[in-house]
Amino acid sequence: MKKMGVPTESTFLDVKLPQTILESPSTSTFLPDEEAAFCPLLPSRILGPIAHPLSPNHMNKDGITSKIISLDCKAESSSTDSSSGIAIDVQESTTNNLFHNGSYQHLQNNNINTEEDTHFIGKKSPDAPSFVSWNWPLIRKCTFFIFVSTILAMCSIVVAKISNMPKSCNPKTTWYRGGVFYEMRFQDSEYAGINDINEIINHLDYLSSLDIAAVRLNSIFLPGNIDNVTSTLHIDPAIGTAFQLKVLIDALKSRNIALLLDIPLHTIFVEIHSNQEIVYNQITRTITSWVDNGISGFYLKGLDLFLNDLALLKCLEIWKRIVGKNRILIINENVLKGKPTSLLTEIQQHIDLVDVCLDLEGGTKKITKRIENILENMPPAEYSAWIHWSIIDSKFKYQHDRDSSNSNLIIAGTIMQLMLPGTPNIMYEDEMNGGIYNNIKIHKPTDRLKIVRNMISLRKRSPAIYKSIICKSNSNIQNTLIRHTNDDTLIIVRNYPRRNSFASVTNLGQNKITLDLTSTFYSGTRMLTNETNKIFFKNFEIDPFDTIVVKLDK
Repeated sequence: MKKMGVPTESTFLDVKLPQTILESPSTSTFLPDEEAAFCPLLPSRILGPIAHPLSPNHMNKDGITSKIISLDCKAESSSTDSSSGIAIDVQESTTNNLFHNGSYQHLQNNNINTEEDTHFIGKKSPDAPSFVSWNWPLIRKCTFFIFVSTILAMCSIVVAKISNMPKSCNPKTTWYRGGVFYEMRFQDSEYAGINDINEIINHLDYLSSLDIAAVRLNSIFLPGNIDNVTSTLHIDPAIGTAFQLKVLIDALKSRNIALLLDIPLHTIFVEIHSNQEIVYNQITRTITSWVDNGISGFYLKGLDLFLNDLALLKCLEIWKRIVGKNRILIINENVLKGKPTSLLTEIQQHIDLVDVCLDLEGGTKKITKRIENILENMPPAEYSAWIHWSIIDSKFKYQHDRDSSNSNLIIAGTIMQLMLPGTPNIMYEDEMNGGIYNNIKIHKPTDRLKIVRNMISLRKRSPAIYKSIICKSNSNIQNTLIRHTNDDTLIIVRNYPRRNSFASVTNLGQNKITLDLTSTFYSGTRMLTNETNKIFFKNFEIDPFDTIVVKLDK
């Protein structure tokens, strides 16, 4: 020290520290010099001179930093050692700055001011993305509400779908395929039929209870006789008016029942047979007029009078285009007789049903052969014509000539007919004691009517009965088996994959028959009656003029 010219008197080296320095906190409470530079609580830039951590500073009661400095020490330090004084001043300034700026206060104060904290959070850096300032609490609430609403909506849709599901999963088919048509005839000199259109309107609930697909009117044209029609564009006044017919059409449609008309084409040929083109135009005009009035289909009677096959094919194409896809054209099987195969294929593309008549007086052997022949020639294509079954009662043609035994025969034949694939056509007098005409007099349906009604319902819900074939990917298989055991008994079996098969046994004779059918069937449940009787085919008994329908056990 002497060599450097610094005085070494004891007064210079004897430093008296203030009492505050001696009572200052332990140095362990401060950050070391090495770690202070990296402490995240320190400001990024030095706002003033850094003070020594042992400088006589303390916090007063009001939380304001006080700095106690010995004036003598400061003066002496400034005058004696300039380099040391600079270091001390810098450290003191830093310490003062830390305490005065409150850099350590937030570590000691856990009760943060809400207003200041909100203000701090709300500050947005210019480099921060825009979604930082979105109202996230509201967004979370809305998202949760939308999520819950979507789940509830999906559950509601599922419950509604399940509740509206049909009880049975049956293959879909066109409305006229497999359905039952109900034919009506108005009264004339030969037939005791319906009086007028109002009579049909008054018994719409009865028609709806039968679960039929369509009502077919034989003839409503002037003068009301199908063999002597003077106009196919006007209704016979004795039957009703055009307004009444419109009311009937709308009422039937509300019950999902179509209305069909028979058009006697042969009367048009008789009137204007000299000019065939005029005949075609008249028929076209008739079909167009009734389609505009809401008629859903036509039975073209007398179409076999067309001598020119090419003209017939052209007319059928035009008429089907007028009728449309959802309406139907019916022709008799005689129209197709003698036609080449190529022409038959083209004709079947423009018609929907081919009427085939069954004669119950020919015996079961003859009936079996005829049905098998019809089914073999039935077009397998989906959009080709189907069979329209009708029953001929050749022995007792008229209603007033029928006795009770023949009425039972007609009922037995009707149930047998309803077991066949295609579209059966039943007549109101074929129900006997339960049709519209007789129901008006008796005021209550008979057991035979209930059987007919139950058979129509069974047919509608059972694909084994209303489907004509079993559709495969490569081929179509017939699902109808017909055989006869004797001259009076006819058996029809209908089956469908993974469904119950049905069998009907018809006795067209006048005597009660006992059969052993165990080689074909074992057991089953009798249908169409209120009692669900278990049937075994060991000693199977059937009454005369009766048809028994059995659901076979799998």
